[in-house]
Amino acid sequence: MTLLKAYLNSPRAKRALSKKPGQEGFSLIELVVVVAVLAVLSAIAIPNFTNISNKARASAASSTLATIVKECAAKIADTGSGNFRAPTLNGYGWAMSLNGSNVTANSQQNCHVSSGVYEAKSTDATQYPTWRYDIGSGEKTCIASGAALSRGCPTSGGGW
Repeated sequence: MTLLKAYLNSPRAKRALSKKPGQEGFSLIELVVVVAVLAVLSAIAIPNFTNISNKARASAASSTLATIVKECAAKIADTGSGNFRAPTLNGYGWAMSLNGSNVTANSQQNCHVSSGVYEAKSTDATQYPTWRYDIGSGEKTCIASGAALSRGCPTSGGGW
């Protein structure tokens, strides 16, 4: 018996050859069920992903502000003065000093020695909290309202 005849007589080949056209594939109902399940899963997952990215923006702002404060403290301790570059953060502007004047992103700024406020101020207070560090008292404050409350501010006390 040749190799081809042996293959054609095998149960696997007979099953494959005996199928009628249209028998392979999925039915319409099976496809509709799969699409419905995927729709439900995406309806649950997409809002969670957007909330995660908003929390990440708020966390980046608080972390950056803490880094600037520590960098300035180290420079002032070493040399008596110093400066830093105000970074660009999506959703945040920068306000510095006692009068809260706005700072241009990517600009060189002087470190404050004994008094003043470093602030990462949200451009949309309903979406992101505002982070504030008072140089004189060392007080760290998170200011938030609305949806921003769930994006990084501690639930008690307002410090961070």
